[in-house]
Amino acid sequence: MANASSAVTDASCSCASSRSNAQVKPFEWVQGERLPPSLQSHAAFLNEARDVVQGAQTLVQLLEWDEDRRDAASSDADAAPLFDACQRSSLQRFLAVSLGLLHARIEAQCEVLTE
Repeated sequence: MANASSAVTDASCSCASSRSNAQVKPFEWVQGERLPPSLQSHAAFLNEARDVVQGAQTLVQLLEWDEDRRDAASSDADAAPLFDACQRSSLQRFLAVSLGLLHARIEAQCEVLTE
């Protein structure tokens, strides 16, 4: 992800061509109250993980939209981007760290289940 954040600051970057158009099916909450107590913590974790994934996807979409506005700003005075290169880079690092922490929690949960 470090390469992606440095690529953002490069105005000649053609990152738009490598964007993913993948659509994620909206998540449904796991109703933990209906589960046995031993599974309720796993249900809570899944709900939190789903929130992180949805938030990350929304932020990626916002960053892509903002990059489009940045690209259009050179030809249209009304299409100013919301984020400057520093802010965009910070948000991309935030995404990387958030997803890294989520990955670590998923791994920890998997270890608990395999013990």
